Amino acid sequence: MIKLAIHHRENSFSERWIEYCKLNEINYVLVDVFDTSIIEKLAKEGVTHFMWHINHSSQADLTVYPYIMNCLDNMGVQTFPNFNTRWHFDDKVAQKYLLESIGAGLIPSYVFYKEEQALDHISKVEFPIVAKLKRGAGATNVKLLNNKQEAKEYITKMFTSGINPNAGAIGNLNQKMRIAKKIRNPFQLLKKVLNHLKKNRKELKVNSNEKGYFYYQEFMPDNEYDTRVVIVGDKAIAIRRDNRKDDFRASGSGKIKYDSSLIDPNAVKIAFEVSKKLDTQSLAFDFVYDKGRNLKIIEVCFGFSFKAYDKCPVYWDYEEGLVEKQVDLPMEMIKNFLN
Repeated sequence: MIKLAIHHRENSFSERWIEYCKLNEINYVLVDVFDTSIIEKLAKEGVTHFMWHINHSSQADLTVYPYIMNCLDNMGVQTFPNFNTRWHFDDKVAQKYLLESIGAGLIPSYVFYKEEQALDHISKVEFPIVAKLKRGAGATNVKLLNNKQEAKEYITKMFTSGINPNAGAIGNLNQKMRIAKKIRNPFQLLKKVLNHLKKNRKELKVNSNEKGYFYYQEFMPDNEYDTRVVIVGDKAIAIRRDNRKDDFRASGSGKIKYDSSLIDPNAVKIAFEVSKKLDTQSLAFDFVYDKGRNLKIIEVCFGFSFKAYDKCPVYWDYEEGLVEKQVDLPMEMIKNFLN
């Protein structure tokens, strides 16, 4: 008999998971993964399944999730995300190795762990290049390096003081302003701003600077948008995201197009193939084109801002192809997981 435990967080997948449990009379309990006795309590509750939408912007989440979920795997508890889906979460360097291991079409990506090797390498590359920290979503911690001098300064910083992965209170300002404009109630807006500043200050205190490595991807020119494909089980949703104004980055732009005729069907095909090879429960892919108009994967992630996809009028089924119907991705996650 199923006994499901859910770690709940506002504005996360767990909102829909709880709704699914109520609608389908699933035996579930809400738990706090940061309780020091969490393993003992889950065992005592007789939990058979466990779900957690890990927060990429929370240092606590990123620290704790491998401890909790790996232990639950050892206890025979079914986990979402499972190991194949989660171990590379919010780690672009891990994703480089993962995608290379199966021959997936990743943008040519390079990582160096010694400063002298990194400096020697950049003397031979074609600029610009796209430097990235391991952590970050919404195009945070992504920097275009236009020449050797900029690259040298960036590398020196990565092997000395490092760079804090937290976007900062005004990081991604345009994205924050876009969200703020949607809040009509001034009191709600003030509350949201204060909560954001409080959370950001807290994360800055606990986040350590990223250092000791240099990771970059080759720059893919002439891309005015990227294609986001999300695979959950045998279903896929795809959108096109236009670049930010005067920027090469599309992630976090908010310029979303839901017209399925704009989607390259090969992006959906590749995303399905990679997900099947990796045996993942949920995986979002970002695609752009190389100079030869071949699709290349930028990065992958099991989590995403799911409410943006509620507006998708269609989805792709692995067997049936395009289906003229909406799909609720978090609901699909829990349905597939419990079945």
